[in-house]
Amino acid sequence: MSRTTFAEINNSILRWARESSGLDLESAAKKVNTSIEKLRHWEEGETFPTMKQLRKLSKVYMRPIGMFFLPELPEEAERIKDFRRIPEVMQEEMSSALRFEIRLAFDRREEAIDLAADLGDEISTITLPINLHDDTDQVARRIRDTLGVSIAEQFSWRSKRQAFNTWRSSLENLGVLIFQTGILRNLVVKPQEARGFSISDQPFPVIVANSKDHAAARCFTLIHEFVHILLRDGGLCDLHNPFSARTDSERTEVFSNRVAGAVLVPRDELLNHEVVRNHGQNPEWTNDELSQLSRAFWVSSEVILRRLLILNKTTRDFYQAWRTETNDQYPGTDDRGEPKISTPTRVIIKNGKLFPRLVIRALKSKYITTFEASELLSAGPHRITDVESVVF
Repeated sequence: MSRTTFAEINNSILRWARESSGLDLESAAKKVNTSIEKLRHWEEGETFPTMKQLRKLSKVYMRPIGMFFLPELPEEAERIKDFRRIPEVMQEEMSSALRFEIRLAFDRREEAIDLAADLGDEISTITLPINLHDDTDQVARRIRDTLGVSIAEQFSWRSKRQAFNTWRSSLENLGVLIFQTGILRNLVVKPQEARGFSISDQPFPVIVANSKDHAAARCFTLIHEFVHILLRDGGLCDLHNPFSARTDSERTEVFSNRVAGAVLVPRDELLNHEVVRNHGQNPEWTNDELSQLSRAFWVSSEVILRRLLILNKTTRDFYQAWRTETNDQYPGTDDRGEPKISTPTRVIIKNGKLFPRLVIRALKSKYITTFEASELLSAGPHRITDVESVVF
């Protein structure tokens, strides 16, 4: 008869891993398929889980098994707790999925810095100083010039996905890591909880967009979060009221919203658009007019109407009534999944091209192994060559 192997782990780390994953004792015990009493005993150091049970705990808490044997908490333990949030948006604790995505973003940024250092790359930083007192349209013009996306190119796009991919590439060219949530399919971050977030530290600042959000909203998220990076103010961002601002944090959100809208829908181009010129002075806009403008600039109808309000082409009452009636803020998620897409396509959807290029180059230079590259890209070792053919 084989002997049961118990894992003599650090009980304080076990408790921290559960709490930092946003799980209470009852929920965690259910996921691990054990009793609350047993889990409590493990966390208090009275007994130890078996190795099989520890593997389950590791999977549920999304932590490496080796972490539970450390003598003390790792330095990154406080990162999520200190991550800035907008208090009025979400009063509840972060979901386990969102906590995981934030941890993953920090980890991949550190990996990118290490890989670039190994490769001897000269890592540049983004220098485009702005502040909350700047004129938002002027800031928007500076950002568009920096990104190198012309209005003619924007009008030539044929889909919102093409728009997202182009904005994403322009940001990656500046050294911004762009990821999307959903690396693990069983972990879903709802857009109502977070449409995106950013890490403003340089080099390699990070923007994470919610893969469950619709493509037009993700375009807005990219630019909105880029403004946060320029302001050196990363965090979770999702302000329901785009105009009211009582705190410094909310003022930053309103500023970022206005700049993002002006980048995506420049003032002169909107006012000179045929639909706007033919509309006249009526402050009320039809859904057909908003849809035409939305397709021209590849943004949501709400972004269009918000820009029209800022430019005095509609009223606050009409905007609020339209917003309430259409509920356009969350007009349905891209919940069609990813049926039968290839591994390289999936890697790019989740990681963009900047991060995979660093990984592939490090692999080619023998700084990392094929297994390590596979882990970093969440792709099988036999698929790395396929990924390489797409990202370069």
